[in-house]
Order: sequence, then structure tokens, then C-alpha cells
Amino acid sequence: MVIDYSRIIVGFFILIFFTLGYFLKLDILILSLITIFVIIELYLSKFISKISDIIIIAFFIILFPLIYINNKIIFFINILFFLFVLINIFLPNFYFKKFFLLSVLIFVHNFFTFIYFDRNLLYLTIMVAFFNDTVAYISGRTLKGPLIVPSISPNKTWSGTTVSFIFTLFLIYQFDISILLASFLSISLFFGDIFFSYVKRNYNLKDFSNFLKGHGGFLDRLDSMFFFSVIINYIFL
Repeated sequence: MVIDYSRIIVGFFILIFFTLGYFLKLDILILSLITIFVIIELYLSKFISKISDIIIIAFFIILFPLIYINNKIIFFINILFFLFVLINIFLPNFYFKKFFLLSVLIFVHNFFTFIYFDRNLLYLTIMVAFFNDTVAYISGRTLKGPLIVPSISPNKTWSGTTVSFIFTLFLIYQFDISILLASFLSISLFFGDIFFSYVKRNYNLKDFSNFLKGHGGFLDRLDSMFFFSVIINYIFL
């Protein structure tokens, strides 16, 4: 397997974009643009196809400011997030697209929650996820070896996942997070990636879009943050 350097270069520029966003305090603008692209990708991938889907999105947008009033509300909404994910996994024929849409909306909402309570958590999540993905990609392509779940993720190797897990665990540990919790957070990045791969395989999608050269779409780039962001939300908020 050959390393796609264009993928790494695009990833580097994306990271610069977020770095500038951090220092220039463009959080709301950046997340608003990402949300727009995510909704477009969900539409292009047929996860938004009915009026009821538009109503769900509108409801969440209206609900966003109200959720900030009480942290406990955020806690229960994230409980719903895991419920929706479990329904997708164990009841794949039960309104799959609706529940995936709902879980993605909660996922995106967590990013806005970070800005409201502690914007550093947003950039911590992005930095750790980008670091993990890059290490997994380079080590997997270099070391190669057997695949973990080829039927779901044809490029995910044991070597890449193991190396990225160890390096990411060490990185998270530097932020005064216990070794046990750091391990849990590190492995959650892998499961976020696998869950999105599972969704795409169910609908014969390679990527949610081709907005980002070598990376697919924004959802393809955010997938490893899926569970990580919710767990960070529980820990710090």
C-alpha cells in the first residue's frame, strides 16, 4: 500500500485552518460552515430526503440555545445519542437513516456546546483526532499487516490501529487525564471511525462526499471524533 501524500498535505492545511480559527476566535463561523457542509453531505447521501428530516434539523437548531441553560439537559441528550447509535447497530432496518441523522445532529451540537462552556475542548478534540488519524494512516500504510474488519473497513489494519492507539493514549495522558480514561478515549476514536464505515457500507457509500481531496467529505474527516466528543462532554462539562 502506497502512502497518498496529497491526503497528508490536505490534512495539514485543514489543521492550519483550525489553528487560525483558534487564535482568531472564529469558532462559531468555522462550526457553522462545517454544519452546513455536513447537512449538504447528508442530503447528497440520501440521509435527508423527506420533509420530516428538515423538521428534525430545524427543531435541533431552535433547541440549541435552550440546551445551554442547563448542563443536565445536555447529559440526557447525549444519553439519547448512544441510544440512537445502538438502534442503528442492532436494529438496522428500523428507521436507520432517521436515527443516524439524529445522532449526527447531537454530535455536531456537542461542538457548539464546547464553545459555550470551554472552547479549548473543541480544539483538543480536533487536535487529538487529527493526530490519531494521521498516525494510523502512516503506520498502517508503512507496517501493513492483517485487516481488523475488512467487511466494514477495508483499510483498517491492526498495525495502524495499535500504533495510533499507543501514541494517542500518550498524547491524551499529557492533559492530566488518567491512564485508564485516556485509554478509553483513545479507543473511542477507532470505534467512531468503524461506526461511520459501517453506515457507509450499509448504503454502498465510499465517502459522504468528495469535498476534501483524499479525505472524502467533512463527515468522513470527523468520524473518529464521533464518540470521543460525547465522552469529553461527559468528563468536562
